[in-house]
Amino acid sequence: MPDADFERVICESQIALQVCTAGNLRTTLLCARLAEKHGAFDRFIIATDTPTGSGVMPLGMLYTVAHLASLTDMTAERFICAATGSNAWIYGLNSGFIAPGKDADVVLIDAPDGGTQSSALAAIKHGDIAAIGAVISDGVPRFVGRSRNTPPTTRRARVTRSRVIQDFAGVAH
Repeated sequence: MPDADFERVICESQIALQVCTAGNLRTTLLCARLAEKHGAFDRFIIATDTPTGSGVMPLGMLYTVAHLASLTDMTAERFICAATGSNAWIYGLNSGFIAPGKDADVVLIDAPDGGTQSSALAAIKHGDIAAIGAVISDGVPRFVGRSRNTPPTTRRARVTRSRVIQDFAGVAH
């Protein structure tokens, strides 16, 4: 689609603008900037279309968030929202927000160990993929420790109390 048509879609419709890791980064950046410029960023959503011809892309959404945050003037938080709450809002899901009555999966992120930034948001804005320290779904810590797919965290996540009897150590790497 010609670049000029993206602005028309944003300004003349109310459709969602879904971008993905395997797509065209230049066009993704264009759409993000246009959506922000025209007050339509709530319709800009980050997703993944894998598996595709590019294959399965673990953490594809995290890469897209880091790419967009580091290559625009927008904050990392805006792109995290585009990957979480905006998706939930567009698709009518009872998730994507941490609030009473919402289905919530929580991913704890941190700056990657050995990186130049001291917080997850600063690292993302710098272009680094966030390090994952824990995943909680349905109120249950499903993973706590060292992710096999991301760099180690700068701070150690740990479970201080849980009503679920479970070993959170994870598999040794």
